[in-house]
Amino acid sequence: MSEFKQAIEPHSHVTLHYRLAVLDTNGQEVSDFLTTFKGNPATVAIGQAQLAPFMEDKLLGLHEGAHEMFDLTADQAFGDYNSELRQVVSRQLLLEGNPQVDGFGEGDFVEFAMPNGYRMSGQFMGWNDDKSGAVVDFNHPLAGKPLRLELKVIGVL
Repeated sequence: MSEFKQAIEPHSHVTLHYRLAVLDTNGQEVSDFLTTFKGNPATVAIGQAQLAPFMEDKLLGLHEGAHEMFDLTADQAFGDYNSELRQVVSRQLLLEGNPQVDGFGEGDFVEFAMPNGYRMSGQFMGWNDDKSGAVVDFNHPLAGKPLRLELKVIGVL
């Protein structure tokens, strides 16, 4: 007798392992950016923004036991790098959300309180020449990078 395996649908709950690896221009893996394979699997609700939309899209239709890899262009993943999202932020604004401002190193993430109550984060890239402001990159850290997405479905409800 064959066992029925439910396909992942838009409102499924899924237990899975996933991995995102950055690829070079030849399609070879450079480094893992994020992986659950070395620890506990994740359990997520599809359609609840718990995973990036492109990850959810690749999960739809897969069944328990599926183990798939997808190579994605930057446009298919987190989008192209947008140089306009690299901004100079005043030291005062940086201090409002980050009192340890002098301890930042290149690549650290910083948060900002917006007037509407939301918070934004960006990557600290360094101080401008007179240290009155900082260069902050608001792109996703994987923007502009091709990726390999590995998915292993453990269970589907």
